[in-house]
Amino acid sequence: MDTYMRDQPTRTTGAEVAQEVIPREHLADGEWPTGTLSQDAPLGAYLGQAIARTLMNAASAQGLSSVRALARRAGVTHPTVKDILEGKRLPTTHTLLLLEAAVQTPLYPADLFLQAKN
Repeated sequence: MDTYMRDQPTRTTGAEVAQEVIPREHLADGEWPTGTLSQDAPLGAYLGQAIARTLMNAASAQGLSSVRALARRAGVTHPTVKDILEGKRLPTTHTLLLLEAAVQTPLYPADLFLQAKN
């Protein structure tokens, strides 16, 4: 393998992204969700971090200071919201939609693949 290829960060394929990703497991430095992810973190880890960070900020801006209040407004269980905020799981598409409606903010980072490339 030439030096150029060895120095490039490893990126996952679409099939690998579909595997179970626990975003927080890829935290290299700092606190979740604002810390730095490891260089070889899969795109799913970046997704979980971006969603958790945006959801936390949006919930705070809406005056939703507790996980239970946010979960109640979204119509999902509080353990689900807690796990998403703590980076223990990724939300399903439906849960993401319910959370976006609850905080009136888009949570899915449409250009994430560009951010993760850098």
